[in-house]
Amino acid sequence: MLTTKKTRLAWGLSLFFSLPQRIRNQLSFVIDLFFIPRAFVPSTKLCEEKGRTSFFKVLSLDPDHVVGVDEIKRAYRTMALQYHPDVCHPSRKEESTRMFVELNKAYKTLLDQTLAEDYDYEFHLREKEVRDGLERERWEEQLRELRKKSDCHMARKEGSWGSRLRAQHQ
Repeated sequence: MLTTKKTRLAWGLSLFFSLPQRIRNQLSFVIDLFFIPRAFVPSTKLCEEKGRTSFFKVLSLDPDHVVGVDEIKRAYRTMALQYHPDVCHPSRKEESTRMFVELNKAYKTLLDQTLAEDYDYEFHLREKEVRDGLERERWEEQLRELRKKSDCHMARKEGSWGSRLRAQHQ
């Protein structure tokens, strides 16, 4: 039996969707990393962090979807027409210039394979640091609760001052 690429793809997709959601999420991350050409930006939830705006947000792109080169170019052209310093109102020239510089940076980064990989890597590092910080806070809170419970237990075990005094004299 001869299989075509289409039937192999259909078989692979049916196998993929038969897996539990947790495993599909892990696999889709690996698939994004290794199998989607770098001309396509993998879907990542890039958010504003520490006052820095994500490049997806600068270009008004949806970070939840895989974005192609054409979509990046189209978004850049649309935003560039809106924020170009030569076409803006003179009162907004400084703000438009700043935004246009940010647009250029986002455009060049997302289109260049090496720069986009570096950007994704740095974002995931920042995301991991935030997640690790939250996990550490949760762990420290659990330790505080355990110490508090332990102190209460020890206080009940030792009893009151009077009961300890009576126990010594008996």
